[in-house]
Amino acid sequence: MTTQQSQSASSALRRREPRAIEEWFLDHADLVYTFVYFRVGKDAEVAADVVQETFVAALERIDQYDPNRGSMLVWLRYVSRNRIRAANRQRARLAGGDDIWERIDARLESAATAAAEDRLPSDVLERSERAELVQMTLANLPDRYSRALVEHYVEHTPLAEMASRSGTSASAVKSLLFRARAAFRSAFVVISGELDAGFTASRRTS
Repeated sequence: MTTQQSQSASSALRRREPRAIEEWFLDHADLVYTFVYFRVGKDAEVAADVVQETFVAALERIDQYDPNRGSMLVWLRYVSRNRIRAANRQRARLAGGDDIWERIDARLESAATAAAEDRLPSDVLERSERAELVQMTLANLPDRYSRALVEHYVEHTPLAEMASRSGTSASAVKSLLFRARAAFRSAFVVISGELDAGFTASRRTS
């Protein structure tokens, strides 16, 4: 979605147009849910509540959204964070989880600009034993990257079809996938490393 399209969509949300609100929710709910789900200890009921609270709060604050500063998904993740912390505070056993995710977020910001090789293990997005870690990683990528990776590596959509869907060229799709693979590799290393360290520390103190 272009910046102009984002501005048009947010204007419709400010007018509380029912169709715009429905499309907004359907376009982003799954990605926001995945982002929240792992941060609330994989509790589906709590995640659903947090997602609902996030969209309600975001709609109330829609005037604060600036498409020039990031995508709608990035903003919704930002709005969700306070709701995630509040939900975890109500369940003391997960209080330490916020610290792990805050470290992950900080490292993801610095890793986002790091160079990475144009390689991605051919089966990394399909290996069942790493499915949760892959989902965590995808949930923390820019939506255009996560969607491109899923389309190409999970759904096996050809480059030509991806280009046709997005109204771009095959070379543009290749460039997008290059950046998406780089972002995935960096985020995968950060998240897996921090979670391993966090769980090891938890076992030592338990």
